[in-house]
Order: sequence, then C-alpha cells, then structure tokens
Amino acid sequence: MVAEGTHSQKIELHNVRVHNLKSVSLTLEPNQLICFTGVSGSGKTSLAFDTIFVEGQRRYIESLSQHVRRFLGDLPKPDLDMASGITPTISIEQKTTGKNPRSTIGTITEIYDYFRVLWARAGIAHCPISGEPVKSRSKEEIIEEVLKRPQKARLIILAPYARGKKGEFKDDLEAIAKKGFTRVRIDQTIWLLDQEIPLDKSSSHDVDIVIDRIEITPDIRARLTESIFMAIEIGEGSCIVLDADSGDEQLLSTKAYAAKSGISYPPLDPQDFSFNSPSGMCPDCQGMGVMHQFDLSKIIDPTKSIAQDCCLVASSYTTVRYGNIYDNLARLYHFDVHTPWNKLSDEAKTVFLKGTEKKWTRMFFMHPETGATWHDLVQWRGVLHEAYRRYQEAKSDTYKKKLEVYMHKGICPTCQGGRLKAYPL
Repeated sequence: MVAEGTHSQKIELHNVRVHNLKSVSLTLEPNQLICFTGVSGSGKTSLAFDTIFVEGQRRYIESLSQHVRRFLGDLPKPDLDMASGITPTISIEQKTTGKNPRSTIGTITEIYDYFRVLWARAGIAHCPISGEPVKSRSKEEIIEEVLKRPQKARLIILAPYARGKKGEFKDDLEAIAKKGFTRVRIDQTIWLLDQEIPLDKSSSHDVDIVIDRIEITPDIRARLTESIFMAIEIGEGSCIVLDADSGDEQLLSTKAYAAKSGISYPPLDPQDFSFNSPSGMCPDCQGMGVMHQFDLSKIIDPTKSIAQDCCLVASSYTTVRYGNIYDNLARLYHFDVHTPWNKLSDEAKTVFLKGTEKKWTRMFFMHPETGATWHDLVQWRGVLHEAYRRYQEAKSDTYKKKLEVYMHKGICPTCQGGRLKAYPL
C-alpha cells in the first residue's frame, strides 16, 4: 500500500474487529511503502482489503452527490471503533500470473487500462525528437507550410479516415462515394471508388480519403485552402500531404505540432498506450521490450563483399530484386558492392544493415537476362530488418532455431524496453 503523494496525515485505526482480527490498533505513516506479513489466517487480507480499502471507498462514495450514490450503492462500514486519515483507495488483488510474456502486473490487474486513459486524456505530449511539448497551430499556418513547397510539385491531399481497424468498409466506402469523393487510399494503395476493392475483414486497415490532387503554382492558394480545410475537418484536426513523385508523405496537425522539429503528430488515444495493440506497440520488438538481435560477428564475413553475399542473413545479391537494390544503394551512397566488407565506410555498412533515413527511395531496376528496365519506390529498412521480419513471420520452428544460432536476446534498441512507439512513449 502506498499513501497518496500529497497526503501527510497518518492513517490511524483503533480496535479493528473485521473477520479474525481481534481488536487490532495501528498507525500507518504517510508516503511509505508498507507491507503486511504474517502466517496464513493472521488477518493480512482482512486488514488491507476488508478494512482500509473498504473504508477508503466508502468515504469516497459518501462524498459524491445523492443522485450518484443511488447508482453506486452503499458499502458497509468495517467493524472498528475509529479510522482516520484514509483517502480514496485503489485495490489490486493478487492473481496467479501466466507464462504469457505480454502480461504484466498492470495488465493482469487491469489497472493499466486506467493509466492509458489518464495519459491519453490528461497527459502533456512531447515530441520524441526535440523533447518539446507539442502545441496546437492554425489551419492557415499549415497552408503556408504547404505553399513553401517547390513550384510544379505534384501533391495529393488526404484526410485520415480510419487507422488500424478491421473490416471490409463496404458501407463506409459507399458513404464516402455519396459525398462526392472518387478516390481513397487503403494501406498505401490508391483506389477508385467505382472499383471493386477486395479487403480482408479479419485484417486491420488504414483508410484515407483523397480530397484533391494539385500542383503547386502561383495561383493555387484558393484551391489549396479549400482542400486543406476539408481534409482537416474530415480528419478531425489532421491531414496528410503526399508527394506524388517521391512518395514522401507528411502528416499535418492542428492539435499536436512540435515547432523545433517541424513535425506534426496525430491525437493520442488510450489504445496508443497499449503495447498489445498495433497502434501502440513498438514496431521492432512488437511490444515485447526485448528482442532477438543478430550478432554481427556471427553473420558477417569481413573478407567478402556484398556481391559475394558477405552477410549470411541477407537476401542474395544474385536475385534480381536485391541485386538491383544493393546496386542502387551503392550508387546513391558512393560505395562499391565488390569492395570487401572490412574496407567499406561506416555509412555504407549502416545503409546496408539498417536502411536509409528516407522513407521511400526511387530506384532503377534492370533484369540481367531480358534487359528489361523499370523504376520502383523502395522502402529500404536494411538487411537486418528484412531478416528479422522473416524470423517473426516464420511458421517453421526449425527455421527460427536456425536463425537463433546467429542471434542474442537483448533490450529493444528502438524503445529501450519501453514497449511503445516513440510518440506515446
């Protein structure tokens, strides 16, 4: 039991006769962690739960209005002569813990549900990059920011509609079409609303409404203003600006903006603080706080080059897709795929292992046999991420054990054991 932080009055109990307690009297100091010990049947539960907790709850209920008390009912007064200094209390009953690594004391006792509501509704959010508290800003400021983009830039204005929700969205899409919209973006793919959109109702989807497609020109302000206003209204304070050429997108919010880092954030919901939910869990450790990590000394042959498949867990250079990706990375970051690993620069090693800072990279592909060429947007997150994703998605225990030979278990480097995404964390 922990006394309330701002409470300085001692808890005094006189002649407690609850259950098997025989006229027990005691004084409990405030702001202390207090433990009741004793053999089975000595009255520990009777004192903590049936006396202190019940009396604290009873006094709290009595402080409410008569109308509210009618719905809550009355708690019986514990059998004692006098109790003083007891504030409203919370009881966490002991429960047998399971072997599920996702379970904590907070989730098992369900007190974590209250914390999630508290943080989402009363917490002051901070930018994980600059550390500053996020603040609101006007729609006009958002419009000015978009207008600073280069002339002739082709943009798609989107309104966030649903995030991480399961379903086929048939009724929603019909309602969106009736309002005059012609396109939506579902899980990063843009669809015409008159198309048949196949969605797995058992999977979670992200849905955005395409508000407008524009090109930045000197006379675009009026149309952009109308589009941004509409997107923010539908998106309940947020809109998305997607660069049609590069694939880069930017969330712009009227509710949560960090001036120093120049980043907007979506509103936080209680679900964002759940490490068992896709909307809240750290994407790298999947909300576990710990993860298997590849040991570079076991998976890298420093005498070989990328073209010679120096990394045991990387997709082979001889494949069409990854051979082209490695060649593109070498061209963009000025290294040679035929250079031995131990002679590559630190930047080249980081890009190969951990990916690029840009979310999307436009790459040139060529088929070595047919000579066919094409361009594609690639989200390159590194060979370690690719290998770890294969490890997580593997259904074969034999394959997992084969990879675990090259791994060690440690605290997740992304969330530092916090289990959550950077912003809610």
